[in-house]
Amino acid sequence: MTEIAPRDTIPAASLWLGIAGVLPFAGCAVQIATGWPLGPRLTGPALYLLLTYAAVILSFLGGVQWGLAAAVGSNDLRRFGAGIAPSLLAWLALWIGARIGVIVLALGFAVQFGYDYWTVARGEAPGWYGRLRLGLSIAVLACLAVSLLLGPF
Repeated sequence: MTEIAPRDTIPAASLWLGIAGVLPFAGCAVQIATGWPLGPRLTGPALYLLLTYAAVILSFLGGVQWGLAAAVGSNDLRRFGAGIAPSLLAWLALWIGARIGVIVLALGFAVQFGYDYWTVARGEAPGWYGRLRLGLSIAVLACLAVSLLLGPF
């Protein structure tokens, strides 16, 4: 029998998979900033991978909001709009160039965190979700900042 976690406890699966989801950000940031472990010639491909992965994950975060709205049978344009906006922003970030793309993605992650936290405060998302997103957002934004500051632009 599966036990349901209390609303204030981050489920272990969400925590560990969330941390695992940060690993590609960290690996790309290290490669971009230092050239390690694959050598400096691969910082450009690492930047491409970082942008692509960040776009995918930002889209995923929008999908979480879409799923939360759908789960309660909402017909609220704001909630579904918040579900699709991150995907559109991520797609745009891939088109506008690496440096500006990283900035747009970082802003997207920051805004998405703010929105996610707001939905927790409104009771539209579980209480643990805001705490999970805080830690993961800080880690992702740090990786994007390192890549922006030390990347091959």
